[in-house]
Amino acid sequence: MGFTEYLQQKQYSKATVSLYAEGIQHFLDWLKEEDISADLFTYTELLDFMRYCYSKGISKRSVHNRLCIVRHYCNYLISEGKRTDNPAAGVFIKGLVRKLPTNLLSIEELEELYKQYSIQLSVDTSKKIMLGLMIYQGVTVGEIMRLQRHHFKLKDGKIFIPGTKRSNERSLDLKAVQIPELQSYLNANKFKEGALFFEQIKTPVSETNINNRLQYMFKQLKQLNANVINAKQIRSSVITEWLRKNHLRQVQYMAGHKYVSSTIRYQANNLDDLQNELERHHPMS
Repeated sequence: MGFTEYLQQKQYSKATVSLYAEGIQHFLDWLKEEDISADLFTYTELLDFMRYCYSKGISKRSVHNRLCIVRHYCNYLISEGKRTDNPAAGVFIKGLVRKLPTNLLSIEELEELYKQYSIQLSVDTSKKIMLGLMIYQGVTVGEIMRLQRHHFKLKDGKIFIPGTKRSNERSLDLKAVQIPELQSYLNANKFKEGALFFEQIKTPVSETNINNRLQYMFKQLKQLNANVINAKQIRSSVITEWLRKNHLRQVQYMAGHKYVSSTIRYQANNLDDLQNELERHHPMS
């Protein structure tokens, strides 16, 4: 099996397969020039390749992308029995800035937002349930769209969130305040297999209606708190709060991150918040 077939077997998109198949050639060409076997290259030689890329004026971001492809290629070689290790597994480039939403909301603001949403505004139950899932379980919009009735285990107070190519599955606790409305919503609606909150017609019109519904939802939320921006801001706020109270690996699981590096970047928000507090309360400020 070739590298392309390996990626296809892993169910990567056509675009990703094409990108990785083309991208690995940069590394293979360098190995050939250096007379190094792909089956035998070492961690030190991988660092040499990175230095070679920098010497050619290649940006950190591009080197990062090439390193990611090499990591997948090594996993492919391992699956074929041609290697027993992955020299790229623990190699990450320092100094890369991955932007996170700013103006994060505190847990107190989020809970007050949830509390006031249906009290002060005319909203249907499904919208409040969706907001609760964002605030208490850090669920993404895409995950909400894919939720089905059987993913909710109300007797156990649990919700199961299926994994995707980009995220891991996880089982999270539901808050007591969520369960009554969920129970009422599920009992009042006789759902068949399929998405719980959105229509199943997979057309551009249906997708537009979903986006419009969410956009209107956040317009309503801004009436309650002018600092509300979007769903990504809420999720970032939730993950940042989780990191204050839980171990890194636990938060990685709760957030559904495939790689711990995705979770680590949210720690920057904790540092930024701490700096803001110091500046706000320091006697010399």
